[in-house]
Amino acid sequence: MEKRTDISMNSSLSYRHDNDSPDGHAGPIKLLLDLVIRLNEVFVKARELNEILNAVLAGTTSGDGLGFNRAFLFLVDREKQVLQGRFGLGPHSAEDAGRIWSEIDRCQVGLFQILDGIRDQLLDESHPMNVLARSITISLDDEENILVRSLARNQAYIVTPEAREGTIESREMCEQFGTNEFAVAPLYSHGEEYGVVVADYLYTGKPITYDHLYCLHLFSGLASIALCQSKMCRTLEDRMEELKSVNRAVEEQKNLLIETEKFSAIGKMLDRLLHEMRNPLSAIGGISRLLRRREDDENKLAYLDAIIKEADKIEETLLHLAELQDSGPMSWELVDLTSLVDLMALMVKSDLEELGVALHQNYTPDEILVRADRERLKQAVLYIIKNSLEAMPDGGILVIAISRKGSDVELRISDSGLGIARGHFKKVDNPFFTTKLNSLGLGLSKAKQIVEAHNGVLALSTNRIGGTTCSITLPRVINSQ
Repeated sequence: MEKRTDISMNSSLSYRHDNDSPDGHAGPIKLLLDLVIRLNEVFVKARELNEILNAVLAGTTSGDGLGFNRAFLFLVDREKQVLQGRFGLGPHSAEDAGRIWSEIDRCQVGLFQILDGIRDQLLDESHPMNVLARSITISLDDEENILVRSLARNQAYIVTPEAREGTIESREMCEQFGTNEFAVAPLYSHGEEYGVVVADYLYTGKPITYDHLYCLHLFSGLASIALCQSKMCRTLEDRMEELKSVNRAVEEQKNLLIETEKFSAIGKMLDRLLHEMRNPLSAIGGISRLLRRREDDENKLAYLDAIIKEADKIEETLLHLAELQDSGPMSWELVDLTSLVDLMALMVKSDLEELGVALHQNYTPDEILVRADRERLKQAVLYIIKNSLEAMPDGGILVIAISRKGSDVELRISDSGLGIARGHFKKVDNPFFTTKLNSLGLGLSKAKQIVEAHNGVLALSTNRIGGTTCSITLPRVINSQ
């Protein structure tokens, strides 16, 4: 049971004790000012919580600081509603104390050297001081506990196993810390409760005076301001990241709107172009074919053949442009991807022979089902194969591979052509982007559009032989029942 006397330090950092003289804190305040000057740069620049906690423990125990033998930090865990021991600093035995202090005296170790030296200890969960600190967990609802009371009332106390003038009795907490006397001060700033710092003179047996308590409370108050600043900085950084994320989303939406407006304008242009050109083109092609049947002159036949050929080329281009327009709703069915690819390979057989391209089909005839619009998927595969053939005007190798990838199926079409520059990978799916002189750049754009309509992914990469590999990944129908 804890018994409270009339001596404590209140939130205005003054003692409620009749025997204290007005200037009784001049010495401790000078000591504290020296400590604050040393740690000011650390507190101001610190952004990480551990940096501040590191400085608090070092300042509490260092000979250049408050000079306590040991110090413990307890932090509030709002999620669990507890005051949890986190870190401890100082010797864990009398022998350890003698060794550490002898080393400090011999090497003339100062505060900043101690700061650098204790970082690893704070992160070492197996260190005896950290083990002791973390073995103590106190519910924030336990208002009788002296650590909780110190935090809740923003007051500092000297705690002993038995009540005496100027102290609070708490045998239980003294036994947990293994000491006959300790001081506790709150980490509290701007209405925010962060935790408490506990300190003692276990090994030197030096009594804790009001001056020691006064300095500890002042120091914990300054440390609390640093903790508050750190929290504000982290909150500000989080808000900045949120703003950056929102800004990126706005930019993406703006770019999407620009693209939408661009394609809307293209669509209107295509409508007009198709309407204005189809009828005259049909007339040119039809009349040329009619004249050819009635003409015997070789020179005139050559001219008519050229007209018919160019008219057919323009008509094919118009068909490609028409395909960019909305093609209506998808017609879904179960499609065997292997059979579909076989059919597409057969359709380009004459092109392969004409160009001198060798075809390698690296897949088994096993049925692999996908849910697809058959005609549109055929169109996408054909676009990609033709794109590969256009990259090999002087012959080469075309490799088509199909493989299962978990719940997906991957179709890979690779060529030994000229390849695509890495900087163009993100551009080739845009309509009208092309590096070819005699192409509108519509094939890959349309293929990507079709694949994505099937919940798939189309990706381009450079293969080992310098050409391009186009991979299509589609969801696989595992059970068609």
